[in-house]
Amino acid sequence: MFKKIINIKLLVLLFCSLTIGISAQEVKSRLQGMVDVPLPGMALHMTYDPKGGPLENIKEINGYAYVFNDYKWEIEDLTMKKNGGVWNVSYTVPENCGFMAFKFYGNTQNGILTDTGQDTGYLLVVFKEPKIKMPGADLAWATFRNKDFNSEFSGYFKDFSINGDATEYWLKKEVADHGENFPKFIDTYIKVLKVQKPEKFDELGHRFLGDFTRKINGQPEEVFLKVYNLYKFELKDQPKADSLEAVIQKQFPKGAFMRFKAFQRIMPIADAGEKNKVITQFLADFPYTANVPDSQKYFYDNIVKTQFGYYFQTKDYNSILALIPNMNFANLNDAYHQNISKALYLKVEDPALIATIAVPMIKLMQQRVNDLSYMQGIYWSANQANQNAKDRLNEQLVIQIRMYDMLKKHKEVLETFDLLPFAKRYEKASINDIHVRALEALNKPIIEVLKNGARANSLSDGLTAKLKEAYLKEGKKESDFPAYLEELKKENNSQEKITLMNPVAAPAINVQRAQGKAQQLALENGKIIVIDFWATWCGPCKQAFPAMQQLVSNFKQDTQVEFYFISTQETKQGYQKEALAYLKAKGLKLDTYFDLMKKGGPTNNESFSKYAAIFKSSGIPRKVVIKNGQIRFTSEGYSGNPGQLVDELTEVINILKKE
Repeated sequence: MFKKIINIKLLVLLFCSLTIGISAQEVKSRLQGMVDVPLPGMALHMTYDPKGGPLENIKEINGYAYVFNDYKWEIEDLTMKKNGGVWNVSYTVPENCGFMAFKFYGNTQNGILTDTGQDTGYLLVVFKEPKIKMPGADLAWATFRNKDFNSEFSGYFKDFSINGDATEYWLKKEVADHGENFPKFIDTYIKVLKVQKPEKFDELGHRFLGDFTRKINGQPEEVFLKVYNLYKFELKDQPKADSLEAVIQKQFPKGAFMRFKAFQRIMPIADAGEKNKVITQFLADFPYTANVPDSQKYFYDNIVKTQFGYYFQTKDYNSILALIPNMNFANLNDAYHQNISKALYLKVEDPALIATIAVPMIKLMQQRVNDLSYMQGIYWSANQANQNAKDRLNEQLVIQIRMYDMLKKHKEVLETFDLLPFAKRYEKASINDIHVRALEALNKPIIEVLKNGARANSLSDGLTAKLKEAYLKEGKKESDFPAYLEELKKENNSQEKITLMNPVAAPAINVQRAQGKAQQLALENGKIIVIDFWATWCGPCKQAFPAMQQLVSNFKQDTQVEFYFISTQETKQGYQKEALAYLKAKGLKLDTYFDLMKKGGPTNNESFSKYAAIFKSSGIPRKVVIKNGQIRFTSEGYSGNPGQLVDELTEVINILKKE
């Protein structure tokens, strides 16, 4: 025991050295200016240098802080300004803050990259005055660095340096120094007890909670709920939980617990009409007010989306119009995506009728794009929530453009295009088609749209022909047009270079021709093999075929390259005939095979399922490029831009040829 105490003291001394002063070389090199004794209300002025870290080559870097404020975790943005090769970082310490952990990030086409100074972290413990830490500081330190209690911070650490003994020490220190705040973190204390003393947890937990419950009167409902959950889920003591539930119902008849119980009764109801009646009663009994805790706001998000869907299915559009003004941005976006977008795509309703709902929804989304309705818990900071909302709005504006095109409302098409950021206007070939169609209908010039579409490599065959026609009208030579097109593409400097996969052994592919015998494709014949997995029910698969036909034609004389189009994941009868009939009707000359039926399964995905397991996705279309029996490149889906697809696979093939 004496040795254990000494070890804990050594740990404490080590952790103190980390909390006071910046000792880690990584922190010194990338985030400088963190003061030794930050105080509440203090303005911090720091410098972040990305050199040598994961964000070194990122042009736009942002940051935020996980903040333990009055015993609750919050997330706040950092103010950052670029200064040469570094970033000036400003942040004011909140008044009730005990602990902060800074995180920096940058958006890339492959996702978000982050820098947390792993595994030391960019951490600051806040002091009430020199040598006296703020309430919550020890508790935050004890849990933030312990893997058993830190599950909310998006992988801030790879490894955790605080063990259970040290966590227990700091937690007990928090109790000793700030016992008056104990009800705010009783749940954390009990969970630490469970991890540290599992063999005695039942006895100690009951004794401890029993003593606490006798003094619980006068505490807010939040504390009652913590104790209830500890009895029910940690100690598995249903009688004690039931007893406490009766007290909660009596003392807080319109509180969070009763709201939760009422919400639970809604979701299992199968009949949509009956569910809507129960929802109406729920809203009467528990109206949405500022007193609703953050953890229960999703009740109302779920309810409003359910109501919207019910009214949409029953064509009660007047009720929808009455509901829309009460919806936040996140609600509006989800309802638009799940109902408006789907109805337009499936053509199950008159677009003119859908427009009566879609137009006011989009207008309100524009007004509420910064309402922070995506900011729940500490998953996103305010800046991130706003950016996510803007991205979702752009997606729905594109759907709105498609709707106006269906209605031949060309003026509205152009007005909606103007609402999109410049780069977003030219991302898809099909949207460029609509843009040009609207301009032509209104007798407006189209050349800039054609050029911008070419720069984004997102022109359809039809628009490429129009650009060529305009080029020739200037007296240019037809033979020079391909070079002109390539020059326009090069003006878009945002395009990333193709990166090949590390070689992965390609599973065998067993296929058959229509009604033919099974055969195995030769994947180790020294050639570059391009596989396209597709299905007759897959719209994007078929939309990509013209581009793939162009690619096949381009390499027709190249004996080093082979293409195989494999129909997979089919379940209906006669899919082989349907596939061949489709290709013939569209004039496509593609070397077509059919995946074999998987044993015991209803679909022909024997070979594709092996590839889906490798890529952890069964989505199609799926392009796979193989050389010498090894997978070197893959892509899923179709952007809608034939030029991008042709260029991407052409570059992959050419890179593999040079190996």
